[in-house]
Amino acid sequence: EITRGADLVDGSAWIAEFQRRLSTAQGASSGGAAAVAAPQPGRRRLLRQVATDGDNPQFWGKPGDAPLAVRNEVLKAMAPEVLFGPAADASRGPGRKVRLATGEEVIFWFNVGPPGQPRDRVFVTAARCPHQHVCLNSGELKDIEDISGARRAMVRCPRHNKTFDLRTGESPGNAEALQVYPCRFEHGHWYVATGPSPAAPAPGAPPEDDISAAVTPETASPTGEADVEMQNVEEPSPKRIKGELAVALPPPMQVTRRLIACASLG
Repeated sequence: EITRGADLVDGSAWIAEFQRRLSTAQGASSGGAAAVAAPQPGRRRLLRQVATDGDNPQFWGKPGDAPLAVRNEVLKAMAPEVLFGPAADASRGPGRKVRLATGEEVIFWFNVGPPGQPRDRVFVTAARCPHQHVCLNSGELKDIEDISGARRAMVRCPRHNKTFDLRTGESPGNAEALQVYPCRFEHGHWYVATGPSPAAPAPGAPPEDDISAAVTPETASPTGEADVEMQNVEEPSPKRIKGELAVALPPPMQVTRRLIACASLG
């Protein structure tokens, strides 16, 4: 059960620790800084940021970001069993993994995303990536700012680097979507809604058990009454199209056949 903030993992603190370790690892790496050739005199250079890095689309990438290999090594070093030993709580990574009463494994993500009250910064998603079912609690938690200035909480799967929005479950540039669960804090506990959510009826629509009472503009008569199906009414036969008249054909011609003797050569 999750009843208080201490039962969750502070996502902002985890991101800050990840960035600190990443800066240390990137500085210690021999390939951390790329050599840049000096421009030739009198020649202009056009700087263009590459929008992809292997399997990881850099939708929010910045020059100088650490490569994926370095980021994944830092993720391995921040695994609970590495930080706290084999007896560590494996459910605490960048999020808190929980098994619901239904048997579903989910992850609570806390203190990430748009600013607001702490209870409004809790997201619940499926525990595994929809692509190859890798546990996302071993992935990289991100708190990014998109081009509109809105903050978005994202998680990157460490296997194929697919990134998922924790609020909507969408993955930019990919067809897979991460399942998200509505949650709320009530009576001192966090409750998670499972199963498909029922579709909300359209405004003004009649109840499902009273469909026969629905009157649409197509079925309404000019007087405002609904059309009804008439029974035991003989439909008139369709009219004959003009020009479709019966034409008497002449009797077939009698042809007399005769045998004619012909001379042939050979």
